[in-house]
Amino acid sequence: MAYLGSTAATSLANPPRCLLSGFAGQPKSTQLSTAVPSDGVRSAYASQGGSIWGYWSSHGSTAAMDTNFFTDAQRLGIRPGDLMLGVQWTTLGSSLVLYMGVFGSVSTAGANLTTGGSITSSFA
Repeated sequence: MAYLGSTAATSLANPPRCLLSGFAGQPKSTQLSTAVPSDGVRSAYASQGGSIWGYWSSHGSTAAMDTNFFTDAQRLGIRPGDLMLGVQWTTLGSSLVLYMGVFGSVSTAGANLTTGGSITSSFA
């Protein structure tokens, strides 16, 4: 099943929703810095991300971590370093999986969760 973002028909659209916006301040760019500051000043990482997003779908964490899975992420306001809380269900709540990840990159092509930073847990 393909991702149905904000550009899908109203009855089908299921984009991530912002649960908490910018608790760490507004992002100053769309790219995380890979440099580690050595001068003791505030880290460049502090200017990135800071929002928490929620996504409820039958898509699991593996699908959500596909490259550019969230095709409208930049338009929605997702930034590198934002957190994602996801809930996957299989048959109307009889089997639920909670996963969490961090957005590693965002572009006009989309965004994906980092594969090295996800946590999943099953609930029956």
